[in-house]
Amino acid sequence: MNSLAKQVESPELAAACLRFIESGGHTTQSFGLGQVLGQVFALLYLSPKPLCLDEIVEELDVSKASVSTTVRQLEEWSAVHHVWVKGDRRDFYEAETDFKAMLRHGVLAPLRKKMDTAVVRIEHVEESLHKALEKTNPEQRAQARIVAERLQRARKFHAKINALLNNPWLDRLL
Repeated sequence: MNSLAKQVESPELAAACLRFIESGGHTTQSFGLGQVLGQVFALLYLSPKPLCLDEIVEELDVSKASVSTTVRQLEEWSAVHHVWVKGDRRDFYEAETDFKAMLRHGVLAPLRKKMDTAVVRIEHVEESLHKALEKTNPEQRAQARIVAERLQRARKFHAKINALLNNPWLDRLL
């Protein structure tokens, strides 16, 4: 740990920061998101100043390509912001410190869009199924009914999840 250790004066504080960064990596890895993602976010979250890619690479001792890819992913989730540093042409980043905003804009908004797309796809499949039913023999209709029933269950599940995601109380909590 080089750049963050230079930013904090206490060796004990530097050690606590390192443990937090390691913990962030273990947490995201346990969710299948990769260790570097959690480490990069935790590092930026704790850093009192924006960091450039080279500083993140040096701090975490990982490849620049890995950090670049991870930072882009974190930006898509509104977990990290690109910031301008006067007099420096490099790209600098800082973490979003408002977890509610991160959830609202980085997780819920894209999830809601994906759910809207999913229902359109289910509707298209249902239309195709209805057309296919018109042209099937009795044996094929039995198979089609199974598909139709499962599509209906998928649609009901989608409706429940969609209702949960679009519940005004969720927005109030966040």
